[in-house]
Amino acid sequence: MNKIETEIGLSSSAKNKPLYFALFMGAISIIALQATSTIPGMPIGLAILFSTLYIFNKNLKVFTFFEKHFVFQAGIIGKKNVAYSALKSYAVEKKIIVITYQNPNEKEKKIKFPISQIESDQFQVLEHTLKSKITV
Repeated sequence: MNKIETEIGLSSSAKNKPLYFALFMGAISIIALQATSTIPGMPIGLAILFSTLYIFNKNLKVFTFFEKHFVFQAGIIGKKNVAYSALKSYAVEKKIIVITYQNPNEKEKKIKFPISQIESDQFQVLEHTLKSKITV
């Protein structure tokens, strides 16, 4: 099995965003309970949904670098495995990280990810790791 070299997680603001929405929806449902004619079902449902998203995002690693490939996972759905040999370029455009790679059927794909979603000290690690893995 491949050994994990580096892991880069979500920033605290990105991790806690679903929690803020869950608390907001919880507060709305409490306010809705005060009025007898209002049904608080939707805010309670959304509070449960956002609480679940917070639990899943709490330990999420956005970038996990292995010996021969890296895994990109921005949320609980949509994991992408990219071999280092497929990497084409890395750039930062308007506060968005753009990683270009070539998938197995020869199509060029891009991963776009806001810089604000990762911690600033981990951004330097990400930048150094990607630049060292790109073969020209």
